[in-house]
Amino acid sequence: MQRFIHVFIFIFFHLIQGSLPAQQYSFTDEAIDVVIPCTAKDLEILNFCIAGLKANCAQIRRIIVVSSHPLTDQAEWFDEANFPFNKAEIAFHLLKGDTNASQYYLQDPARLGWYYQQMLKYYAAFVIPDISSNILILDSDTIFLNPVEFLSADFGGLYNPGTEYHKTYFEHADRFLPGLRRLYPEHSGISHHMLFQAPVLQELFTAVENYHKMPLWQAFCRCVSADYTLASGASEFEIYFNFVFSRTNQVKLRHLKWKNVSNLKHLSQYKAQGYHYVSCHAWSRI
Repeated sequence: MQRFIHVFIFIFFHLIQGSLPAQQYSFTDEAIDVVIPCTAKDLEILNFCIAGLKANCAQIRRIIVVSSHPLTDQAEWFDEANFPFNKAEIAFHLLKGDTNASQYYLQDPARLGWYYQQMLKYYAAFVIPDISSNILILDSDTIFLNPVEFLSADFGGLYNPGTEYHKTYFEHADRFLPGLRRLYPEHSGISHHMLFQAPVLQELFTAVENYHKMPLWQAFCRCVSADYTLASGASEFEIYFNFVFSRTNQVKLRHLKWKNVSNLKHLSQYKAQGYHYVSCHAWSRI
């Protein structure tokens, strides 16, 4: 019964907004701006990441690294201090207003940073001046090796599905926006990059903020289960991926060849083997 109510709320919201089951967004042919949130743990890979974009992504205009201080001279820098929240505030809302938020911050700063960077990704479109309406969000440990496009001929986003599945992500998504569910049992939205398009983001923000009566970043944090504040309890990519595919037929799935790797020794081999990109996560690096 509770599931039925949540689905009804989600459908009802769109009906009162006057939208159709297949929304038609006003996408544009603007060149893509890339946003890369980064910290010191990925400093050794960051320039490879940027070089891969420049060599293989012809639709790109600007490359913007978001961090607490400049990390490279190969891209623009945008100071994360310009966002409307900080790590301490993220911690406060993850703990539902608990005054022990500072203790949480000290207990696991890496996990706090993981939630924090998800909100940097969502808010980049609204905070960074003169940014494109087409924004490629890229994990700083991901390197493109062969040509890739992110916009279709009709300017809708192209999305490469992953294979991960975490039940907690979708439990969070349903609290975040009731009725939002996993559309493709065989596909995940997690593949270390994602094209965000401004009209979709704006609708997502409006839906969430109308429902929760608070800024999206606060709602996102407060919807994380108390059991997962020190674990993986939410995914910005799964939310956007399933939201946009539930709203419009203007976006498309397309499969890229990619893999997670443990070092950067064999990039030329991966390129020759036709891999579009690889990701080398700090936790698995050797």
